[in-house]
Formats: sequence, structure tokens, C-alpha cells
Amino acid sequence: MPAILNFVSVILLVFFLNVVPVAGFADNQNGTVTDSNTGLVWQKGDSFHELKKGLNWYEALEYISRKNLGKFAGNDNWRLPTRKELNSLWISSGKIKSKDEETLGLPPEFAGGGSYYIWTGDERGLDHAWYFGLGHKENYFNLKDLADLEQGVKMVTGREAN
Repeated sequence: MPAILNFVSVILLVFFLNVVPVAGFADNQNGTVTDSNTGLVWQKGDSFHELKKGLNWYEALEYISRKNLGKFAGNDNWRLPTRKELNSLWISSGKIKSKDEETLGLPPEFAGGGSYYIWTGDERGLDHAWYFGLGHKENYFNLKDLADLEQGVKMVTGREAN
């Protein structure tokens, strides 16, 4: 009898882990996704979905300014995420594909077909800024005026995660 209970417990655990979606993320049906664990609201896609090109860091800031002026999803306080926020967003089980068909470490509530690399608001000196690789949880920096890797923007709003 204990063997049967163990078997049933294992079956239920496997079912739960494979059927229940990633906890904490909700598609708001307005182009945004909310992370209930951090309270942050994320852009569901990224700038590549709209512009079909990569941006340098300065263009990324201009993109966000335009989105704030237009009150994207009812908000006017969008910003570039921090490296820490992008690192906490990343999941190893992500199956979403980038514009180049590379697997991204994003929860399923986010849109596929976007940029692999995302700019952060974190600067490194006067001329460099950090960007994040969504495929393998990579942190890099580049000159702010380059978009040589077709970096995109995934805006976030809410209080910065500590």
C-alpha cells in the first residue's frame, strides 16, 4: 500500500509541475505582463516588434519617452529595467523564440519574435551601458551609441526591485 501512495504522489507532482503555469506572471491583455512577485509591469513584447530594428542606448531612451508621451497601457512612467530586474525575469525553462528563432528565457506570458539582447538603464562610465542576453542570462556592456547586436527595449514600470 505505501508503494501505491508513493506512486500516486509522484504522478500528482509531475502533473502539477507540467500543467500549472509559471506562478507570478499575468498577461494584462493590454500589451503588458505583471509580475506579482515583484509588482513590476513589463512590456509584453519589445521595441523590435514595433520598429523592426535594433536601437542604440540613446534611441532606447527616446523610444521610452515616446511611449510615455503616448501613455502606453495607461502609464507614463516607463523606464529601462535594471540588470538585476532582467536577471530576475529570466527563467531557465523559457521556450519563447526571438526574431532569429533563438530560445529566450522568458515566461510564457511574454511575446515571441523580439530581440535577444535588451538594453538596461545601468550605465558603465560615461560612454557604456549594460545590456542583457535573454537566451543564456548574459550580462554585457557596449558603447551607448552602438546597436551592433540589434539590442531592443523591454520597458518596465513600477518601483525598482531591490
